[in-house]
Amino acid sequence: MPDKEYKEGVAIYKAWLKQNKEFEAQGLHGTDYYIKRVEQLEAKVKRLEKKLKANKVKQDIGWEE
Repeated sequence: MPDKEYKEGVAIYKAWLKQNKEFEAQGLHGTDYYIKRVEQLEAKVKRLEKKLKANKVKQDIGWEE
């Protein structure tokens, strides 16, 4: 059993190292990737909130008589 767990742990570690090398090739180090991703998601949320607000305004105007 421990041998199987060890191999799984090593595989996860190697996958992590590979992902880090890809990030470094992109010029991202440490938490840079996650900070960049959060900023992208925040911008997307703002854009969608504006779109939702615009649709709500259109609906409110459409129902007035």
